[in-house]
Amino acid sequence: MDPKSDDRGEQKEFSNPQDVVFVNTQLILKAMQNVQKAQQDFQAMLEQAELGDTSVQYDLGVRYAEGDGVDSDMVQAAHWFSLAAESGDLRAIEALGRCYQMGTGVEEDQGRAVELYTQAADQGYAGAQCSLGLCWENGSGVDQDPVKAAEYYLLAAEQGHAPAQCNLGVCCLNGIGVDRDPEEAVHWLTKAAEQNFPRAQSILGVCWENGTGVDQDPARAVELYRKAAEQGYAPAQCNLAVCCLNGIGMEADAPQGVEWLERAAAQDFARAQCILADCCKTGSGLAQDQPRAMALYEASAGQGYPPAQCNLGLCCENGDGVEQDLVRAAELYQKAAAQDYAPAQCNLAVCFLNGIGVEKDEARAVAWLQKAVGQDFARARYILGCCLRDGDGVEADQAGAAALFRQAAEDNYPPAVCELGLCYEMGAGLEEDKAQAVRWYTRAAELGYAPGQCNLGYCYLTGIGVEEDDVQAVRWLTQAAEQDFPRAQRLLGCCCRDGDGTPADAQKAVEWFRKAAAQDYPPALCDLGLCYEMGTGVEVDLKRATDLYRRSGERDYAPGQCNLAVCYLNGDGVEKDAAQAAAWLRRAAALDFPRAQSILADCYRDGDGVPRDDAEAARLYQLAADQGYPPALCGLGLCYELGEGVPEDKARAVALYTQAAQRGNLSAQCNLGYCCLTGIGMDPAPEQAIPWLERAAEQGSARAMSLLGSCYRDGDGVEADAEKAVQWYQKAADLEYPPALCSLGLCYERGEGVPEDKARAVALYTQAAQRGDLAAQCNLGYCYLTGIGTEVDCGRAVEWLDRAARRGFPRALDLLGDCYQNGDGVEADDAKAVELYRRAAEQDYAPSIASLGLCCELGQGLPEDKPKAAALYRKAAEMGYTYAQCNLGFCYLRGIGVDRDPAQAVIWLQKAAEKGQSRAMSLLSRCCFDGSGMQKDEKRGLELLRRAAEQGYAPAQCNLGLCYENGFHGLAQDLSKAAELYRRSAEQGDAAAQSNLGSLYYTGSGVERDDALAFQWFSRSAEQDFPAGVYHLADCYASGRGTATDIARAAELYQKAARLGDEDAMFILGKWYRDGKGLRADPEQARFWLRKAADAGVKEAAACLRALSGKAPGKGGEKRGGFFQKLFGKGD
Repeated sequence: MDPKSDDRGEQKEFSNPQDVVFVNTQLILKAMQNVQKAQQDFQAMLEQAELGDTSVQYDLGVRYAEGDGVDSDMVQAAHWFSLAAESGDLRAIEALGRCYQMGTGVEEDQGRAVELYTQAADQGYAGAQCSLGLCWENGSGVDQDPVKAAEYYLLAAEQGHAPAQCNLGVCCLNGIGVDRDPEEAVHWLTKAAEQNFPRAQSILGVCWENGTGVDQDPARAVELYRKAAEQGYAPAQCNLAVCCLNGIGMEADAPQGVEWLERAAAQDFARAQCILADCCKTGSGLAQDQPRAMALYEASAGQGYPPAQCNLGLCCENGDGVEQDLVRAAELYQKAAAQDYAPAQCNLAVCFLNGIGVEKDEARAVAWLQKAVGQDFARARYILGCCLRDGDGVEADQAGAAALFRQAAEDNYPPAVCELGLCYEMGAGLEEDKAQAVRWYTRAAELGYAPGQCNLGYCYLTGIGVEEDDVQAVRWLTQAAEQDFPRAQRLLGCCCRDGDGTPADAQKAVEWFRKAAAQDYPPALCDLGLCYEMGTGVEVDLKRATDLYRRSGERDYAPGQCNLAVCYLNGDGVEKDAAQAAAWLRRAAALDFPRAQSILADCYRDGDGVPRDDAEAARLYQLAADQGYPPALCGLGLCYELGEGVPEDKARAVALYTQAAQRGNLSAQCNLGYCCLTGIGMDPAPEQAIPWLERAAEQGSARAMSLLGSCYRDGDGVEADAEKAVQWYQKAADLEYPPALCSLGLCYERGEGVPEDKARAVALYTQAAQRGDLAAQCNLGYCYLTGIGTEVDCGRAVEWLDRAARRGFPRALDLLGDCYQNGDGVEADDAKAVELYRRAAEQDYAPSIASLGLCCELGQGLPEDKPKAAALYRKAAEMGYTYAQCNLGFCYLRGIGVDRDPAQAVIWLQKAAEKGQSRAMSLLSRCCFDGSGMQKDEKRGLELLRRAAEQGYAPAQCNLGLCYENGFHGLAQDLSKAAELYRRSAEQGDAAAQSNLGSLYYTGSGVERDDALAFQWFSRSAEQDFPAGVYHLADCYASGRGTATDIARAAELYQKAARLGDEDAMFILGKWYRDGKGLRADPEQARFWLRKAADAGVKEAAACLRALSGKAPGKGGEKRGGFFQKLFGKGD
């Protein structure tokens, strides 16, 4: 609080009876000089009196009263005044009356004093008339009667009695017992002043200074003050000092002012003591001296002088020059307020408003403010207006508040002028008028009021009520900032940071933020923290940033609380602590700070620092969204899209995304674009997606760039353009956006829009995978699994797939299931594979649904259940998964888990083939060749087979090679072409192609005969347990072609091939058992295998069986049959 001192307190003197002179020492001395002409000394006077000379009794009493020639003795003075009064001395009668009135030398008796005054007054004694008038004025010994007082003053004044003339002048000034008449007052004061009566000179000086009853003339006032001051009259000395200090009627001269104050204070004049204390406190006219200032305030306040009590209270309140003592401050304000001193009443009210040194009591505060308002005290009007505005201690009344602000503003009280501007700006209590607001702010600013200058600067900065003008804004903000107004310093810092109205200067911005932060201004603490966090104008110092955010947050500044929470969330400058983050976010959210509400909602959504609670997240998003906060609008949209915490409503989600997107929110623009692309909550409209994604991308949204890349890759909403796709992916990848890194990797892997570079693909997948991108982790795992762009490393493949699988990524679960099924990088575990497939299938991941179907079909990891397998294939097939469509077609083709239905088989195989599924095309080609489920069509069959082969499908390459080898289906026989196709298939590991290629090398068909190569290819086929491959390898060992002859090894291989179902091997094995070749002869085993061979259609086997029964044996038996069935690829 800042109470206004009453530094022109002479006005109080007009009605202060304590300033009226009871005994005019100078007049008494003058009378004594006339009487004492004949007396040499006091002793002579005493002797004369004791001899009964009544003429000297009064003078002797004066000698005793004044201590002139004798020690002061008021008892003796009263004694001699009494003796003189008995003899009718009017002077003595009045002097004795004063003794009774003041209780000096006699017991105080106001009634007796009035009797004596009346006795002398009735005889026309002017001094007694004046004293009696004072009794009637003040009600001393009589009932107060101002009219009688004025009458007695007039009687004495008309006799030329200066004190009475002065008192009558005061009555005319203040309307005491007479009508108020300043001109008449000046008339009587002038008469008294002309008699050199100092009090009259002083009061008349006030009239000339203020223009009361005369034309204002400060210089004339100074002359009168000086005359009275030179007579030692303390009030005049004080008034003259104030003129010296403030340059009123003269050149300012602070040292001279202090000199006069010292003289008045030496007389214990309270006002002078108070003003001199002000000078000591501020160092005006003398060296600053706080201890002396406090001593002078104490002395003045001790005399009950209200301004001193108020000023001393302020020192106690603020601990300024004394130890802070809020209770004493309130007590001092109370004392001054009880004397109707408006500044103290106002300060006391502030104490009650805020509980400073007293118990908070807003109603009592309002009562004191009303008292001060009754004295037209502008500050009280302003504070009472604030109470009405806020409903503190009184019912809120915006109109009443504005009225009080206006009254105080008309007195040019700067805070009220500024507040009235705010009322116009906000439309609080009066009609909104921003231009009018600017006018009032301008008035406050021109009065030098820093908040007004700041508000005016802000209006120019933001174009409120005035045309935007950053230069004018900086001008006014600078003026306020130079007064150490923290808000202005902070706003000026923002201007320097952003280059608004002044060249951008980050270091200068930091300087201003520091100045405001030094005053603990919360927004500046927060801004300075942001500078340290971001390294704007200072070196990055995250610890310093969090300290500043904390100081700001502890002062309930929501942005500071929110920033500190984010630091705790991210571990910036503090140890990562989501619970602490949530605590700070709650505090800021409770202040309705939308960013905090939105981030706290994120925490509840994700379970960061709080238990996951989708409903609470949605509630908080709604609170922030109601304030139009774009991220919250977007977050709430996502809740409605996913049905998290609110009922699912995708159309509502789109509406919320649209609101946020229109406000420039990047995430919402992306989400809205994605909804347009995919038809979430609306009909698909890819062409509408592009503008939103472009807007977000232009603002640096990596996700939008990545989505745009996908649009150009797939031709969604734009013409497909692989190179543009790569450009967008690259932009997002440059921002280290993991999905874009992954997509760009896929472009390099496939050579789409860039030259194929599988190693580069792996590098990009690695970058994205290390940043937690699940698709990239999965792709990287697949590369390690298959050797794409890197060496095969199943262990690392499993590591990356496991990382993605642990987070539930379905493709990773599926591929990891394959690893467990095949024992790639882990120990084979069909049950574990099934578990992984099931987890992915629960997410409706079609490949895993199909994989589960295969497990059911083959009884791997769970009981064989072919109908269930077919059902799972159907589910995945209906989801458009080509592998499942192919398997389901195969089931219908072979009657696996369903009734055999070639027509249904063709339908499903056709669906998969249309999407380029190689195996489906290969199987469908068989249907075309055989006319199974469709009309026979060899031309289409060859076309399908060729397309599948061109896609690198090994079984199709093998089958097409077989067609060229044998001239099937209208193809001209071409053994070289057959060998080429077999080789391409064999190099991919196709066992049938390896066996067929080996046969060509074995016979020299389409290639140069090469027994060694034949042996190698038969061996690779046999390693896969392909029956024909095992059989041919046995032939090599039996004949010694391509390897050394080894009949025993040949016998082992024939046995293996026979067990694998090769009919030729069965025939040879039967004969070898019959003949004991490579095996111990065993007719029973011979008959067993020959019978199996015969049952399989080997005619020579039947002849051998008859021979064993007594018929002649047949010859040869080396001829192979069923070549087509044997060699057709295993994949089909």
